[in-house]
Amino acid sequence: MKITLSAVCSIFVLMAGLAWAEHPGVATTHRDAIQKAMMTHIETISERNANHMYPVFDPDAKAVVQLKLKAFHDSVEIMGRATPYFVSCADFTAEDGTPYDLDFLVSSKYAVVATLVHAKNGKKIPYEIP
Repeated sequence: MKITLSAVCSIFVLMAGLAWAEHPGVATTHRDAIQKAMMTHIETISERNANHMYPVFDPDAKAVVQLKLKAFHDSVEIMGRATPYFVSCADFTAEDGTPYDLDFLVSSKYAVVATLVHAKNGKKIPYEIP
């Protein structure tokens, strides 16, 4: 079996891309600005909350849950046809220890415009941005 240098390079680029991002898609040239906007948003909302946690609506429980930020993901993608947004994820933990993965929709002006529950306890919660 003959493997060309071009094929090896293509496989390497594909594997590096898969290892880099949970979500395939956009290059992460804007990642630092996007995650800075996310951090500012999370801190601002948390500071306003009496318990200093980040509140979010859990569509599964149909209730607002209080979360604590654990870590940002490295990935960034663009979603939405009508109005495109940068989307980046972060891991949170609820007061009862339940892990949450939240997606933040960030505008081209680097402002968080929405927060969505992407997964709870590792189970994905589907959503669509038109």
